[in-house]
Amino acid sequence: MDRLRQPEERKQNGFTLLELLVVLILVGIVASLATLSIGDGGERQLRAETERLAAVLRLARDELLITGEADRALGLRRDSYSFLELVLLDDATREWQPLVDPQLGPRLLEPGLIELELELVDEKRSLRQTEAWEPHIRLSNTGEMTPGTIVLRIPRSDMERRIEIGLEGSVEVLDALAQE
Repeated sequence: MDRLRQPEERKQNGFTLLELLVVLILVGIVASLATLSIGDGGERQLRAETERLAAVLRLARDELLITGEADRALGLRRDSYSFLELVLLDDATREWQPLVDPQLGPRLLEPGLIELELELVDEKRSLRQTEAWEPHIRLSNTGEMTPGTIVLRIPRSDMERRIEIGLEGSVEVLDALAQE
């Protein structure tokens, strides 16, 4: 009588090969997406700092256009930048001083992570680390700016980004290829 009964269903004790392959493929896809989204921290910081500097440069230009205030300048150092205004110290002395402003005031870059360089009319200018700020990119209340290129670079790497500045006041962020 026992033989007439339906055979008992076998219990499955493991996973099939197909189930294991599907899980491995899903894990691989998730891991590759996580790697792409994390990326290189230095590259992400370089991109963010470049976008910030370009946005602040546009902000300073627009502010001068709206208010019609006196000309300003962007002062650059190898590891920092600041917008400057010409201050009258006495009847004969004028000096460029950094603006005291959370957006336009001095901005120190992370030491050793990003360095600045300036190219004016196909000439690279070395940026000095001095106490006094000196003007590099002049901004006028008519919207014009000193044409040039600000290069933000990761030291000991070929990663860099450029900010092109046009005479008419255009500011454009460019990805730069490794220097040949």
